[in-house]
Amino acid sequence: MTLSEPVTQEEFGRISAAFLDGLTMALPAYFARVEAELVREGEVDLDWLTELQSQVESELALLLGAPAETQREPPVGLIRRRMVEGLAENGCAASMPALQRRGLLPASAVDIDSDLSALHLAWGVAKARRLRSLTEEPTRG
Repeated sequence: MTLSEPVTQEEFGRISAAFLDGLTMALPAYFARVEAELVREGEVDLDWLTELQSQVESELALLLGAPAETQREPPVGLIRRRMVEGLAENGCAASMPALQRRGLLPASAVDIDSDLSALHLAWGVAKARRLRSLTEEPTRG
């Protein structure tokens, strides 16, 4: 399999769904680690984390359910962005450096759960192949 092999939207959808399933299963443990770190940092009012987790899961479902060409943000980027926004909105911005040091402001799916590495890679390759196949399709006019 190379990047030049085309990927249908259906194939990309299956890979995206698998990545979404993996992320959805890993998010509770990820959010629990974030909560534990925030408690260690002295944050006490963390009820907003449950709502944020629910919002992230919903947004990931929308993102990964969309065609490759309309996905403007990577899934892990969405998680990171929403976590940073949630911290800022809830008075926990001072804890961001500690979360960053501990890999809790994820740069890759491995920061969420090491078991996600293969799914993250498969999704990235499938997206690249899908986008490449779309740019190579003849234009109809």
